[in-house]
Amino acid sequence: MSYQKLKLLIADDHQLFIGGLKLILQEHLGTEISEFALNGKEAIDKCMKQDFDIVLMDINMPVIDGIEATREIKSHRPNIKILMVSMMSDFDTVNRVFKAGADGLLIKNANASEFIRAFQTVQGNGIYLSPQLSDFFAKDKAGKPVTKGDYIQFSEQVVTPREKSILKMIAEGFTNQEIAETLFLSVKTVNTHRNNMLAKLNLPNTAALVKFAIDNKLV
Repeated sequence: MSYQKLKLLIADDHQLFIGGLKLILQEHLGTEISEFALNGKEAIDKCMKQDFDIVLMDINMPVIDGIEATREIKSHRPNIKILMVSMMSDFDTVNRVFKAGADGLLIKNANASEFIRAFQTVQGNGIYLSPQLSDFFAKDKAGKPVTKGDYIQFSEQVVTPREKSILKMIAEGFTNQEIAETLFLSVKTVNTHRNNMLAKLNLPNTAALVKFAIDNKLV
């Protein structure tokens, strides 16, 4: 596939990041960036005036953030592919990104080869999610094709409300006995929930479980 004639918009308020993307696109795909936007509102305005093939959209931008900008663009120009980039890799971010209609989420510290892979996946009508999350997600999907809806459902259901309650108390240092008494459960049930979370999240121990909870703002 030739990428040289694609019309690209990069929406990001960090000039160094824009410069790095420009070099990657030119070196690996021979593609020139068509336009730049320094905030979400500017990205929306440009997309309303031009038919871009792909928009590379940062999440955290001034005026209007990237998620809201994506939602607005997709509501008017659904054929524009939007690959979002972010420093965040938690499940809540995945949920909000794909609910807004984005076609992919790339972690900002990705290397050049991953960026190119994400770019090509989105351009080829695929859904891209950085390996930090997609490798874990794939364990439940057993190699089946995934959709935006799959990611949304997964990010919302990976930890149930009951498990979140228990996880919060674990992170606060409560014992299984104390959790059981507070939530009117048996100690065996609390321990079962703990073990289920460890298995679902592929984590080795309780310390890793607490770190996961903190990293993903579950507590």
